[in-house]
Amino acid sequence: MKKIIGLISITALLTMPEILAQSAYKITPGSKGNEIIFSLVNESKTCDAEVVNVALMNIPRGIEVCRGELSIADVKKGEEKEVVFIFDAKRIPAAQKDTLKFQITAKRGILEIKEIILEYTLPEEMRLEQNYPNPFNPVTVIEFGIAKQGKYNLSIYNLLGQLIDTISDQEYQPGYFRLNYNASKLSSGIYIYKLSGENSNMIRKMMLLK
Repeated sequence: MKKIIGLISITALLTMPEILAQSAYKITPGSKGNEIIFSLVNESKTCDAEVVNVALMNIPRGIEVCRGELSIADVKKGEEKEVVFIFDAKRIPAAQKDTLKFQITAKRGILEIKEIILEYTLPEEMRLEQNYPNPFNPVTVIEFGIAKQGKYNLSIYNLLGQLIDTISDQEYQPGYFRLNYNASKLSSGIYIYKLSGENSNMIRKMMLLK
């Protein structure tokens, strides 16, 4: 289900460039179908702002644009245009917050820079993501989320349930984590990786192809 995290009207007035920051919108890493809906209304009164444009200046880490336009072009005086910017918080970000910046321009240059803050929520429960790439050779990335402080173990097993390798066994604070795993010493095949902690276990399969 899509989640609308922002409905923003931008009025393009012919003033000095300014930066307008919005409130932070909370999203969960790994979630899909997040939406920001932009409505650009051109209320300019002078001829050199008869047509205005808005464009995304940056795509933050951890964000993948899946559909929607990244700009609104040629909004004439008295006209209103809307664009839906749909993205996935696909990867676990290194930062707690990211900023989307949209630049509004007219004939004479920049009118405004609009900022939208994306704030990543902490996990509400332990979670283990699918490794990527998968299949892999020989390095892959494993991501997981920790809801409660404690000791956690991330290990690799074969399909017989035998322990092959331990990636991590340590104390973790609540948050999102990303670990690289090098399987150069293993032979091709399917393996199981397991995250243990919070009195529970989570497992996923990975495939090594050499």
